[in-house]
Amino acid sequence: MTGPEYGQIILSAAGAAAVTGVAAAVTLRLARRAPLIVHIVVIVVAAVLAVAGGIALTASGMYISESDTAVALTVTAVSGVVAVIVAVLLARTLSTDARTLAHDARDLGNGLSVTRTPVCTTELDGVQRELVSSSDRLLAARDAAVAAELARRELVTRIAHDLLAPVASIRAIAEILEDGISAEPDRHARQLGAHVTRLQSLVGDLFELSRIDAGTLALDTETVSLTDLASDVVAEYGELARSNGVALAFSAARAVTVPLDARQFSRALVNVLINAIEHSPEGGTVTVSIDTDGSLATVAVRDQGPGFDSADLAHVFDAGWRGSSARTAPRVALAGGAGLGLAITRAIIEAHGGTASARDTGGGAEVRLHLPLDTPPHG
Repeated sequence: MTGPEYGQIILSAAGAAAVTGVAAAVTLRLARRAPLIVHIVVIVVAAVLAVAGGIALTASGMYISESDTAVALTVTAVSGVVAVIVAVLLARTLSTDARTLAHDARDLGNGLSVTRTPVCTTELDGVQRELVSSSDRLLAARDAAVAAELARRELVTRIAHDLLAPVASIRAIAEILEDGISAEPDRHARQLGAHVTRLQSLVGDLFELSRIDAGTLALDTETVSLTDLASDVVAEYGELARSNGVALAFSAARAVTVPLDARQFSRALVNVLINAIEHSPEGGTVTVSIDTDGSLATVAVRDQGPGFDSADLAHVFDAGWRGSSARTAPRVALAGGAGLGLAITRAIIEAHGGTASARDTGGGAEVRLHLPLDTPPHG
């Protein structure tokens, strides 16, 4: 057979395949909503017809004998029928997997859990892995949202109670003073002032927490002597501690400077300090110490109170959390009592790129504020 004849055969086969491919593409487009098994059968039939067409065109060009053409077409037809049957059987598995993925997608849309099931192809297996992963993330986010909503409701309930208690007391004292029936007006005036101070602390904590939740807590960072700042806070609140029968002590291994917002950090440290004074027994000592470890500076506030229960340690810095020993009205005038102080402290420390931790010392509680010695990268 000459070269031109070979070329004619190749062109005939290519033409038959092209025509069959176009016909198959049109058929698949018209049947785009048909089940997966129909698409697979169309593709297999198109492949068989392309081969048969090539043989027929070659025979018509007198390149092979009629008997050879008949044999070739018979073999092609039989092979094609078997191929279609095999394709149908195999397509049933793919179709089942596709229906499984559709069912998984519906479960995902309905907020149900999607579980892994064996599928027969890498592509479909990848799709299902993504569905399962998305399901896990969505369920985790839903659980977190439910937990956050429950915590928010509990926090609102607690704060409402903590606000109503001093308001009721203020109202009762005001009525006594207004009616002029108080035998000790000076004492009642002092009580009135204490309740007002507590209300101011509660409202201030709520305002600060709302800023933190809204992401509007802005830091004015500069290099500050952490040693001097903490020492000043301890000195400032020494009289408050003494009035509650508690002594304050301060120690620092060396002078430490860190980049921070002095006003915001002071608020964080004051919250911890007041909390320690609140829970220290009369005659107890609250110790504030500063140390460094590698790239971190640590401010530790230790008291001699009842400490933390092991079950409470995970919730110490949660907004609205109060230990079992803190269910009564606070005895320290500046303590808000709503369980917001340590939550605000953690948020402020984390905004500085640091962390806050708590532990039970066996003879009291210790809250540690860890700050980076270098300015943390933003973003």
